[in-house]
Amino acid sequence: MKNIVNLYHPEFHPKLRLFTLSTVIMSWVLVALVCSLLYFYVASKQQNFKSEIATTEQNKRQQQILLKELQSAINNQKVDPELFKQVEKNQQIINFKKRVLNKLSVQEKLKLNSFSKLMIDLANQHQSGLWITHISLNGMNVLMEGAATDSAIVPKWLSSLGQTDYFRGQEFSDTRLYRDAGQQLNFVISTGKELAIQKSSNNE
Repeated sequence: MKNIVNLYHPEFHPKLRLFTLSTVIMSWVLVALVCSLLYFYVASKQQNFKSEIATTEQNKRQQQILLKELQSAINNQKVDPELFKQVEKNQQIINFKKRVLNKLSVQEKLKLNSFSKLMIDLANQHQSGLWITHISLNGMNVLMEGAATDSAIVPKWLSSLGQTDYFRGQEFSDTRLYRDAGQQLNFVISTGKELAIQKSSNNE
């Protein structure tokens, strides 16, 4: 009869596993190899980073030197007085020519518009017994010469002209009536003093 039952079977006993010398050496060699590779990789990256920093610093110094040279050149640069005067003179000539061209264009356009309006108004205000022999136009100023059968027709005609679009607001600065050698009644009418003076000089 058994009084003791052994439930702790040998297969459940802890087993002692010892590393061998070769296993330990191989492990250390592997660890050393991995550490060496990691060290060389980090060192290589650090060296590349230092090289990039050095290159950047060198480029920065070169740019600073170039900037100083350009700034010095700008500060030392002097304007040629003769060239500056010539540029100003040419600019004044160009501006003067532009003003003359604009003025001529405006005057030409004004003459064309004024002449057509003047002819329309003269045609609409025609008086029997009166005719025009000469018209001189300078901008809005006009000089007219003509003849009439009766002196009373001229003031009446001028009054009607003062109501037209062309002559409204203008004053007749020179109005003359005279008889020529054949006793023909002639008149000279001007809305500008310059035209009257010029016409009188031409008659002399």
